[in-house]
Amino acid sequence: MSMSSRVPVLVMLLFIIAVQLLAIAITPAIFASDNRVFADPASTSNPFIYMLLILGFTALLLLAIKKKKNWIVNGFIQISIATSIYYLMVAFVSPLQALLPTVAGLLLLRYYPEWYVIDIFGIAVCAGISSLFGVSMTILPTLLLLIILAVYDALSVYKTRHMVSLAEGVIKIKAPLLFVVPRSRSYSFRKDTAPVSTSQVSDQPNGNPNSNGSTDRVNQTGRKRGAFFLGLGDAIIPTILVISANTSLPAGGFLGINLPAMGAMLGTYLGFLALMTTSRDKPQAGLPFLNFGVILGFLAGCFAAGIAPF
Repeated sequence: MSMSSRVPVLVMLLFIIAVQLLAIAITPAIFASDNRVFADPASTSNPFIYMLLILGFTALLLLAIKKKKNWIVNGFIQISIATSIYYLMVAFVSPLQALLPTVAGLLLLRYYPEWYVIDIFGIAVCAGISSLFGVSMTILPTLLLLIILAVYDALSVYKTRHMVSLAEGVIKIKAPLLFVVPRSRSYSFRKDTAPVSTSQVSDQPNGNPNSNGSTDRVNQTGRKRGAFFLGLGDAIIPTILVISANTSLPAGGFLGINLPAMGAMLGTYLGFLALMTTSRDKPQAGLPFLNFGVILGFLAGCFAAGIAPF
């Protein structure tokens, strides 16, 4: 991996770390608000309900992208972002007061979707969603969810490839569903018109598909895009287990983070680094690496703490 590729990888890792630390910090307020995604956090049906929602949401977005109905895609994404921001804010302020930052955030993302705006909101939204789902599910449903999503991500990237099509559509319409790491200070995500293609991925100027390590997508002419991209889901899904472990299992550890949660955090980072060592000549599914890492780290933390997770 070249030095030019290592810096964006480090930045994306820092994004994941920031999401997890912020999610842990806001969880007490989220927990106290009694806002829950599922009525019964221990129900093993919760991950299957989650999957049905994901499948429905993905199918609708893909259909809208295929029909070139970008307003539908943007509308659903904006509603999702607004809901996330609102539920994050009502944990700290009144429902009426939460409306102002929610509306302001939506307007900023709608009319000025620059990379740093998307990244800042991405960290906040990921932390809020992770915390909300983390306090809404105990350990067993959370583990089931991570396993199901890892399998689904692999199938949707390597087999059906519909997740690749969705990612291309999201980048094309500048939807705030990913982290953006620019290659240069002059880069503007708003003005980036490079066509998206999954034909090649490389960290070499000539677009050599045999190179390893880059997370950048290259168009068919071999010209690089001006930034690296990471889907928000790659930060959200592992963090759900971190929060679930820290709220469902006995407290302790360091700064209010118990050993199972700490192990899950470290496992996430190792899984991400493992993902970055894979061949970049084609799109890679991130969740098999990240979820496998976070689960192993969680189990190691449970073992170190002498805690039975079930």
